[in-house]
Amino acid sequence: MQKFTYHSLAELLTAAESCGVSLPHSADLSVLGTEKQIGTSHVRLKNRLTVHPMEGFDGNEDGSPGEWTTRRCERFATGGAGLIWLEATAVVEEGRTSASQLWLHEGNTDAFKALAERMHALSDGAPLILQLTHSGRFSRPHNVPAPVITYHNPLMNEKMMIDPDYPVVTDAYLDTLPEKFGHAAKLARDAGFDGVDIKCCHKYLFSELLSAYNRPGRYGGSLENRARLFLDSVAAASVWANDDFVLASRLGLYDCLPYPWGFGADHTDYLKIDWTEGDWLLGRLYDGGIRLVDMTLGSPYINPHVNRPYDNGGYEPPEERLVGVGRLLDAAAHMKKTAPGITVIGTGYSYLRTCAPEIAAGAITSGMADAAGFGRMAFAYPDFARDILENGGLDAKKVCLTCSKCTAIMRQLAATGCPIRDKLYLDQYRRVFAK
Repeated sequence: MQKFTYHSLAELLTAAESCGVSLPHSADLSVLGTEKQIGTSHVRLKNRLTVHPMEGFDGNEDGSPGEWTTRRCERFATGGAGLIWLEATAVVEEGRTSASQLWLHEGNTDAFKALAERMHALSDGAPLILQLTHSGRFSRPHNVPAPVITYHNPLMNEKMMIDPDYPVVTDAYLDTLPEKFGHAAKLARDAGFDGVDIKCCHKYLFSELLSAYNRPGRYGGSLENRARLFLDSVAAASVWANDDFVLASRLGLYDCLPYPWGFGADHTDYLKIDWTEGDWLLGRLYDGGIRLVDMTLGSPYINPHVNRPYDNGGYEPPEERLVGVGRLLDAAAHMKKTAPGITVIGTGYSYLRTCAPEIAAGAITSGMADAAGFGRMAFAYPDFARDILENGGLDAKKVCLTCSKCTAIMRQLAATGCPIRDKLYLDQYRRVFAK
């Protein structure tokens, strides 16, 4: 499979065409500097370049932002992005992916408020979205696996070494969660954030429930049941929404897993997206007040090439990287067409290195997305947006190389960043893998 060896946009476009992928592109980057209103709210993207929610695993034991969290977020804030999406923040302790994952509660709201105030000041008021989550089967609140699974998925069970007789979470427990998400939304608003993300992607709790075709009870079987907890949690958070505080979702509508173990896949060919249920859900989310979506696909735990095409990692991707980029761009376009009232942030741009600005401008100009999101790129190159807007492009010596070393650090439950471009994380990488 071809790795990224392209020296120009022309080379990239030719390679994409040979893979059957048509990439949007525009030499005119001016659209990237324009504002974008979210719904009818007062919240506006300052420009069309955004920072994805990237977990840092660097919070304090009580869930508050740690020293490295603050450093990382300050670098994002000074980088020129039009919107900054803060990482997965648990709403209950048992839903943390590690003892260092952020967790918002009454006891640490002031710490989150201080971070929000600092980021607003450094970014000249760029909106801040706080992602709210329950990690579900990936929960490790004390750095020891304590999965909260909604059904037995043999593909995920094998990957995570979960016994087939491991207990499935009860409806009674799930019934308690909408109130938790609603309360966390209130705390986030009190802390000065501009909105919250009710996370539903990557096979975390809400995302896993979407494919609970075989679960009995209120949260399985029918689409209405499988989406119930997610939509009820959106409804609980919507109580706190207003013109200055928006509802959002990091949303994955295709797991790229065979039926009945994955959501959004064609039942006869899981490599194809079936939008039937996803389109229904987008409509319900709009009705529930969601006006901003950061789209994604797949799961980083079982098919990482689907949500973030990369050149190096634990395995060789089973498809050409540019095919994956094209799928992400096309999926964002579909969501934008299906729900035109929702601001859609696209993804897949980090893989494109110095060609990313032209592809992003092409996607936005042609209506395939409202903004371009960068995750790994923000780790490696936190001032990517400023360089695009002020210098007309990206520095090849600063871009993300999609080497997956940031992910490797995260898998070890250590503070996560780019060891290639940041000495702090190079030292961290060496410490982690010297053990």
